[in-house]
Amino acid sequence: MVLVRQALPDSINPADVVGTVWDSDSRKQGVSLPSAITLLVISDETIARLGLTHLLSSEAGLEVRGETSSDDAIQQAAKLRPDVVIVFAEATRPSCVRLIGSIRKEIPQAGIVILGRETHHAYLGLLLAAGALGYVLLRATPRELFSAIRAASRGRRFIDPNLSEELYELLARQAESGTKLLSPREQQVLTMLAYGHTLKEIAVRLNISRKSIETYRARIREKLGLRTRADVVRYALETGMLNVETERRA
Repeated sequence: MVLVRQALPDSINPADVVGTVWDSDSRKQGVSLPSAITLLVISDETIARLGLTHLLSSEAGLEVRGETSSDDAIQQAAKLRPDVVIVFAEATRPSCVRLIGSIRKEIPQAGIVILGRETHHAYLGLLLAAGALGYVLLRATPRELFSAIRAASRGRRFIDPNLSEELYELLARQAESGTKLLSPREQQVLTMLAYGHTLKEIAVRLNISRKSIETYRARIREKLGLRTRADVVRYALETGMLNVETERRA
């Protein structure tokens, strides 16, 4: 028996039909063509959002169902119910992490892919812990983005290959445990550091020695990779640690 492989229809991506033989009578033979992966693009920067939409629409096997700002993201996600949601991390405020969690709650079956510039593992770990399946750097190629989307549509994780193996392992660990990496006391110290308290002030308020506070700070840095005060503040913001009630309890 001789099998003849003919050209695939324009709407079919060869990567999605590996091992499948197509011919001109495939529909007559009852063979179903793969359905397109449906997408929702989220960004608060209009030009970036429309540019990405144009890029994704040009790729066979992908269908952009909508594009929106973070303000309407949850409503659009619930309405369109896409297979994959793509979020611009830097262009989604006030919190990309909280947005991811809300999307996951609304459409848990959807994969979430993040586009961003950030390579700091503490922040990326938050994104994965919140429910993102993929993270792609903005300097990545379109092909890498398409690969991340296809992986997410199948429930698989995709981390930008330009990130180090060590970072990948740390991300995976943080994705499993998130802020549970920190003890209650470490979380308390982290919050107070984020609010700008000095080590001496924290020691006085918690009624423990300054040396103990230094030890807690060192553990926090080791566990989360927070090297600067800016890292601490951003982490606290993204996890919701920075608020008036938290400061009153600290």
